[in-house]
Amino acid sequence: MTNQMTFPILIRKAEAILSVSWRSVYEEKQKELTEMFAQYGDRAYGVWIQQFMAPVLEYFKEEGYHVKSGFNRTDSVEHWGPPEERERCIWYVVKHDDGTPAGTMVLQVYHSHIMLHFPRPPRLFPLETTEREQILAALSDATTRVRWDVTEERLPLPGGLPGQGPSWEYATDIALADCLRETHDGQLSSWTLDEALSHWGRYGWELISVAPSGRKLVAFFRRRLEA
Repeated sequence: MTNQMTFPILIRKAEAILSVSWRSVYEEKQKELTEMFAQYGDRAYGVWIQQFMAPVLEYFKEEGYHVKSGFNRTDSVEHWGPPEERERCIWYVVKHDDGTPAGTMVLQVYHSHIMLHFPRPPRLFPLETTEREQILAALSDATTRVRWDVTEERLPLPGGLPGQGPSWEYATDIALADCLRETHDGQLSSWTLDEALSHWGRYGWELISVAPSGRKLVAFFRRRLEA
């Protein structure tokens, strides 16, 4: 038993184990999981998760920590992404051998509802909080889940099938409302808005929507990626 390393380092070491275990389970059980998905749908992912998380949880046990085993669906949330790439976050409260909480380990699983497919490898990250409502609040903040500290890896579709539909990239402007301020005499002018949008149009961006956010006006743009 060590219990000496910091919680983020503990999770980093666990993620190294995860990076091997998820692939090995999938390669060994691919046929079985595919047949299970065809018959039972998303239950196949639950079986996959339980199997590849087993060595991760064993690692915590060896280090002197206690983590509830298995996949408890109620300790997870899935709100994000298209059906081809849904993101589910599953959390595990990690406790010291005396029962006091050390932190929460969150597992991100990206999966398709269309076929048995994992668009991106699963990942782990730590949270300091161990209370359910605070965990949910943290996960509802996209900055908690979006990982800028690792290189994104995308996995090919089964059989090398190409993706469907055109590819787009997206961008936002969070200060468009600055162009809509009233002048000292209470008048509105559009020329500053025209000027701001012209810069986006010059590079092929298309304005697709705007939405208020407090006193800001967020503009959403997209442009088609060349094949």
